[in-house]
This record gives sequence, C-alpha cells and structure tokens, in this order.
Amino acid sequence: PDLSDMAPSVAEALASGASTEHIQEALRTSPHPATERVIREMTKEWAHGRKLKASDDFVYAKEAGRYCAVQGGRANPKAWSLALECRNFQDGLCREILFQERLFVMSRPRVFRKYHRILGLSGSIGSGAERTFLKQTYRAAFFEVPPFLKTCRGSPFHEAVPVGLGTRRQAVYVELTAEAQLARLAEVAFEARERVPVLVIARDRGQCDQLVEALRQAARSRGLGGASTDMVRSLSRTLYESDPEQWKDNLNRSTLPLGDSSGAEKCWRVTVTDPRGGRGTDYRVDDPVVDAQGGLLLIPTAVPTSQREWTQFLGRTARQDRHGQFCAVLCASDYAALSAKYGEPLPEGSGGTSLDAVEAVIRWGDREVAGRIRASAALYNCGVRVNELCEELFGRRPELLRDPAAREHLVEICQRLRWMSVREVDETAARIPDFQPARITTEARDLGRPVEPPAKTGAGSVDVVSARAPTSASAAPAAAASGAKGAGAMVSLRAGGGLPQSTIDGPPKVVIFCLDWSLSMLSQDTGTNLTRFGTCVACIRRILRDQVRNQDLVGVVGFGAQVETVVLPTAKGVGGAQVDAQIASLQAQMLGGTCFFDAVSQCLQQLGQAGLAPPEAPRWLVCLTDGDDLGSRRENMGGELVTRALETSPPANLNMVMITVGKLKEKNLRVIDGWVDRVAAAGGFAQHLSERNAAAITSAFSVVAECLSADVGGATEC
Repeated sequence: PDLSDMAPSVAEALASGASTEHIQEALRTSPHPATERVIREMTKEWAHGRKLKASDDFVYAKEAGRYCAVQGGRANPKAWSLALECRNFQDGLCREILFQERLFVMSRPRVFRKYHRILGLSGSIGSGAERTFLKQTYRAAFFEVPPFLKTCRGSPFHEAVPVGLGTRRQAVYVELTAEAQLARLAEVAFEARERVPVLVIARDRGQCDQLVEALRQAARSRGLGGASTDMVRSLSRTLYESDPEQWKDNLNRSTLPLGDSSGAEKCWRVTVTDPRGGRGTDYRVDDPVVDAQGGLLLIPTAVPTSQREWTQFLGRTARQDRHGQFCAVLCASDYAALSAKYGEPLPEGSGGTSLDAVEAVIRWGDREVAGRIRASAALYNCGVRVNELCEELFGRRPELLRDPAAREHLVEICQRLRWMSVREVDETAARIPDFQPARITTEARDLGRPVEPPAKTGAGSVDVVSARAPTSASAAPAAAASGAKGAGAMVSLRAGGGLPQSTIDGPPKVVIFCLDWSLSMLSQDTGTNLTRFGTCVACIRRILRDQVRNQDLVGVVGFGAQVETVVLPTAKGVGGAQVDAQIASLQAQMLGGTCFFDAVSQCLQQLGQAGLAPPEAPRWLVCLTDGDDLGSRRENMGGELVTRALETSPPANLNMVMITVGKLKEKNLRVIDGWVDRVAAAGGFAQHLSERNAAAITSAFSVVAECLSADVGGATEC
C-alpha cells in the first residue's frame, strides 16, 4: 500500500492536536508494518515543518501553488522533504502528503570506481588532506593546467597581491570587536576609494546588509552625505532576490568612477557583497588608471577555512590581464572557537604584507577537513556494504521486496546505517526471508559504528534508533486475509486524548473574515514570495483547518472599490471543503478604493442575523485593511453606521480583532480604537493589531488563531 495514503490521516490528527500516543492507539489495529514508522516520522517532521523559515528554507512557487525548497540560495521545485510537505499541509496549500522512504543507498566512490576513466576540471582541487582522500578512495590522479594567460606569449598574467593600507599600513588587520572591525574597514575602504574601486566581501548575507548601512553612515560622518547612497552599494543576495534589476545595475557600476569625476580627480565606489558575490561574479575593470594603482581592491571581512573558497575570493580581482590587490580586515571573535580548539591564538597583524592570520585560518580549516575525513571512514565502509546489498536485492532478488515487512527491514538499514557497524548491517539484512548477506562478497571493512545512536528522548518517545520494524513476515498477509485494508483504512482521526466531549463540542461559534482585496494588497513586501493578499488567504485557510470545528460557521467578506460577500456563514462540517476552495480561489482586485467602513457594517449585519446561531454562540469579526477608508457611503464615511450599531444593537457575544497594516490617518485609527473599546466594554474580546509593515501579517493572524483556540477551551479539532 502507498504510505502517502497513510500520511495525510496522521497529518489531520496532528493538526487537530492529537498526541503521538493517541494516534498510535487509534491505529493500533492497522496491519501495515510501516504504521509505527510513519507516525514517528510524521510527528518529528510536523514539528520541524513549523520551524521552517520563509525565504531561508522555502519560497512560494506560484505555478505549483505550494512552497518549494530553497537550496544554495535558489528555489528548487524538485527537492523533497517531509518537513516541507508538512508545512504545505499546515498552511493549507495541499491536502495530500507525498511520503517517500529510503530504499537504496549509493556509495559514490564505489560507483565512480566502476568507470574506466573520469576526467574532471576544477579551478581549485583542495587541501592536502582532500587530495589524499581522493587518491585513496576514488583512485584519483591529479595534474595542473596553467592559467590561460600563462600559455599566451606576450600576455601579462597577474595574481592578487597583499597591500598595506590604513594607519598601520598592514595587509591583514585582526580587530578584537565587531565595532573596531567596522571602524578599520571604513578607514581602509574610504582611503582606497580615492584611487581604485573597492569590493568588500562580508562574512554572510546578514553582515553584508549591516555593513552597507554602517559604511553609508560612516561616509555621512566624513562629510560625504549627499553621495553616500551612490558611493556605497550593495550586491547582497537579499537585494538580488528583492530587486534583481537594481542588483545588476549595482554590479555594472561597482567598477565605474563615481559621479562626473574624471582624470586625476576620479574617485570610486565601495561595493559590499556576501560570499556568493565572492565566487563566480565578474568584476570587470577597464580603466588604465586603476590598473596603474594596483587594480580593484578586495577587502574580505572573514577568511574562509577552505583554501578553495579563499582562492575564489582572490579571483574576484586581478582578472583577465589586470592587476589586483587585497587587504583583509578580520574580527578575532569570528575565530574564537577554532582558536580554542587548536590552542593557537589568531596571529595579530604584524605590519606590512604578512599573511600569518590568513594562513592560520586556512591551516585550521585543513585540520578540520582531515578530522572529518578520518571520522567518515566508518560511515564510508557502511555505505559501501549497504550499496552492495541494495544492488543484490533490486538487481537480482526484487521479488523479496514485495513483502511489506521485508521492505521495512531494508528501510531500517538505509535510515540507520550511520548508527550501525558493517556486522550490524548484515545482521539486519539477514532478517529478510530467503536472503543471505554472508554470500555476497564485500569491499567494506568493519570499523565499528560511525556514530553512536542517540538516546530516547523521553518516556513513551520512539526514535529512529530504538524502534525496530516488525520481524514477522506473515503479519501483513494474515491481516489482509482477515479483510483489513491497511493504510487505506485510515480515514479519520480526531483530537481527544481524554478531553471531555462537552469541552470539545461546546456551542458553535461564528467567524467572519473581512478582507481588503484592493490593488495595494498585491504588494509583495511580506518577506515571502506571497503578496499581502496571498498571505491573508494562506493564514485564513490555516485557521479554517486548525481552529474552526465542524459545528462552527465561517463567512468571508471582501472589500475594495465595492463590498462583496464571498461566503455566507456556513457550517464547516457541511460545506468546509467548498468554503476552503472558495477562499483559495480569491484574488486581489486591480482597482483602487477601500470601502472598509461599509464592509464592517455589512459584517455586523450578518453576525446579528436572527436564527444564525444559538444566542450563547460566540461571534467573531476579524478584519484586515492596509489603507484608509476611501469609497464608503457618505453616511458612513467616518464609520458612523458601525459606531451606531455597536452602541445600540450589537450582535450577541461579539468579539472583534482589527488588523491594520501600514500608516493610517490618525482620525481613522481613533475610530477603530473606539469600536474595540465598545466591544470590550460589552464583555467581548477585542483587540486592534496595528502593524507597521506587511511582514507582520502572519504574526497578526497567529494572534487570531490563538484567540479562536482559547474560545473552545484550548481544544481544537478538524
């Protein structure tokens, strides 16, 4: 059976608040041997999925209608992870979960050795330890090709050279604090820009953005305020993702003179990039004056521990047939851990062009690599052995894997091999009926376990180490003979776990979402790939799934130039799927106008409708607008109809959450605050969430979700 049929049922249970123990108890009779593993992995990755960060871990792919993973700074729609599957489910972007299991391990060195010859080209091969590893494991041989210009007669070839700059005329500065590092960086960069373009390579993306602002401030303090924004430019990945055209313009201008300066009066820009801009990006310098002054100046604020990456950094200058130079400005605290580990202080700058500090960092990096290679020897041998067994099973004995219990043994090996010795791998494989690993020859040596397995995390917890697959090969066939449907029988799981039924059921509540869908809601400034309106839709669908019960009623009203009821209050248990589909299909309008006050008035009328729900039912109005009212009827231009309704005939048990995004007029904020005060004075819950920017929309709806959860005693179900 397809485990992807089982995973959504577990996800529904987790979304409703059910514990792992409750889910296991509910599925105790499931005959499939993978049931316990699916629950265990889903529980773990469900929690992991909630921690994934937009932009860093995933982005929204509009063409797919769901999140896709970010790898190497780029979106990869083909990448799969169970945690991201869970996150798509949590945010209401899908109702299925693709559950993949690892059934094959490939040892890359073993596969490479099957080829007669493989030829590869690289700009940098690595450290001595890496070369030794490649020789021993891949049987690799090395030869070096000279740079192209060295093969051309009469063509000059230059390498980046260290240059002493700053008050101490050093090529490498090691400052004790980040503040001192910034001060030194400004000193060196602004001195050099009088002669040549300057490229600063920051430690990471975050430091890059910080240095741009700090250097602009330093320029203003030096009396260069009018030109500071043009003088200091960013080439961070953050800028590339938000405004690629501006990033390209900054790259083109990075080696051009500033302003209208010419001849001997030329001065240059300071460009700040992150490590991605220190690899593979071409900074072209054509000015002969710059070449005569030593070429583009490179200022790394951190030396990478990899010789390969350091070579890439230096390759940003002295390109083509031009000269190049560098001056590193480091912070000692960035290397405190390595310094303590190897018992060596980071050498301080000793004047001139000494590179002692750079060499120390790279030497530490080489020792780190050598240690990792030694530690990986046991894992390498286990990987070779599992590869051999997988090839035998899939290539010669595929019929053995038709038994679900046998597949579980293989999944166990593939997932746990880092905690198993070669002997333990063979012992586990021997549990597969009619399979004898001892007869399969091996290249692997038993060096013990690569890593000791982690301990259990608590009572009742089950981790990937301690949980073993069922050993009975007859369990699944016996269950099938009794008429069980396996994974397909898992249809509905609910939260319970001992909660009184009255607490779970309780009176129904009525929730109406009042959403701004005017043109401004198409702005893509939420910190994700979703627009403002898209973020609202995703949040509401998540609330509908997690905080709204089957007996609750949900309605949606949209407003822009006009007010429109999208969904009349409908019980989730009756039309939940249709409501979710209608919400998912909503689109912001291409028209201006914000009839916010009229929309709130219409929502109050719906909430106060006779016979809508029992008198004791809580009624919730959740509104979001990102601008001032523009277009409501004349008699309601200042929210007068809403104010009058709240004073004279408010809906029973009314609760209100007002979310405003951006800067609204003070008079309109006072009107909204007045509504909130009136609802609170009448005994309801009321809150005005005034958010300065659209990036806080998700957190505002999280407050709404918490309020709706508390409304049913903290118990939620779907």
